[in-house]
Amino acid sequence: MVPTKSPVQPVVVEGGWTEETQEEMKLMEMIQHTEMHLLELQALQLKRSSPFSPKLLANSQRDLYKQPTTKRVWAYMNGYAPEQGAHAWGRTILLDSCTAQLKMPQSAKALYTPDGEHLQSWDEIERDMIVCASTGHSFISREEKEKHLPEISSTCTA
Repeated sequence: MVPTKSPVQPVVVEGGWTEETQEEMKLMEMIQHTEMHLLELQALQLKRSSPFSPKLLANSQRDLYKQPTTKRVWAYMNGYAPEQGAHAWGRTILLDSCTAQLKMPQSAKALYTPDGEHLQSWDEIERDMIVCASTGHSFISREEKEKHLPEISSTCTA
């Protein structure tokens, strides 16, 4: 043991059993080399004895990471508030599910984001996304609908 002036480590052990000898380093290197060789042999043996081709194994592993094709969204009717919506889901198209879940008087023909962007492909729709279902009319927010309602009612009473 050798004393030091460091308050963190006042005594340092030198030599003896704390330092690896040349023989120990050679043995460790030989062990690592043997382990690598063993892993290579096991991989080769697995290839020869496996009843499955590597392509089939790769495909089955790829399937583990596939996203489900069914997507669930929160849908609401065009001109209404998102809080007045319901969950809808589908594998390729959500329009039929939106029509049924929202009890729409006509079938849904278009989907929009809450910002009014028209959704044109399945890839644009994400899981648990909020969508606005329309019967074919262009997007209208709840505020815009409320602005037009007084105009419509005043023209009907005149």
